[in-house]
Amino acid sequence: MSIRTSAIGAVRFDEKLALYGWQEDIDFTAQLRRHGRVVRLSSLRGVHLGIRSGRVSGVRFGYSQMVNPVYLARKGTMPVGFAADLIFRNLAANLAKSLFPEPHIDRRGRLKGNLIGARHLIAGRIEPEYVLELK
Repeated sequence: MSIRTSAIGAVRFDEKLALYGWQEDIDFTAQLRRHGRVVRLSSLRGVHLGIRSGRVSGVRFGYSQMVNPVYLARKGTMPVGFAADLIFRNLAANLAKSLFPEPHIDRRGRLKGNLIGARHLIAGRIEPEYVLELK
């Protein structure tokens, strides 16, 4: 993302999306869209300098994969259909790949986090900041 600082104004990253802040870019962009035009240019290319080991544990990331999309959909910064698709695809990938996980991805930890997140969602607990309580 490249954002003109004059366009940011009072828009801030949501502090409830703790640690890795999964999907915070979607949330931030949606907030910006309320104040003006957001442009997507497919002619530009960027490089994501990710690391294989990840910034947070698999359990924490898996929890965020479930809870953050629901939180953002309720907040109105992520379309409900997009959130549902994201949750389904991540849960399915973590479930299927936990049988034979890649050496650099903690699929079983992610699946455990997905299940904790699902349990919270069923109970009506939509608290992305709970990720701070997980190991």
